[in-house]
Amino acid sequence: MSMNIIFLDFDGVMATASYDMYLVKNHYSECDDNGRVKFDPKCIANLKKMIDETNANVVITSDWKYIDTYESLLTMWKQRKMPGFMIDVTPNVSKHRGTEITRWLEECDVDCNYVIIDDLDAENFTENQQSKLVVVNPWSGLDEEVARRAIIILKSQETK
Repeated sequence: MSMNIIFLDFDGVMATASYDMYLVKNHYSECDDNGRVKFDPKCIANLKKMIDETNANVVITSDWKYIDTYESLLTMWKQRKMPGFMIDVTPNVSKHRGTEITRWLEECDVDCNYVIIDDLDAENFTENQQSKLVVVNPWSGLDEEVARRAIIILKSQETK
């Protein structure tokens, strides 16, 4: 049995430029009570749809992991009532995101189907990760089309 994993970035994926502009324009705070940038509700809904359809767990790849511990990110995840389970963060072994994902997969005890959702360009990931990468537009982040493509990528691995 394999586990489905969503490797998830935050800035540009969950925290979008369009939502930030909406908050500023309407004189709302851009940050939560802990000083962290707020996530776009549309992106949260699309992440929930992905998790509901694939039963995937979330592993954080975001640069936030260089500042925050896994425990503090998990507390934020729960406080924001984020969908699904954030089971881990990738190890801080490289500034190359693909290398960190590879290391996480090597250290995982079970077989994993995965998708990577990020706003970084493809060169930030290894060649064998390209078919599992969905690069988002940081304006809209994890929108409906990104969610649809990510679900297809995860489900296609389940049948192999």
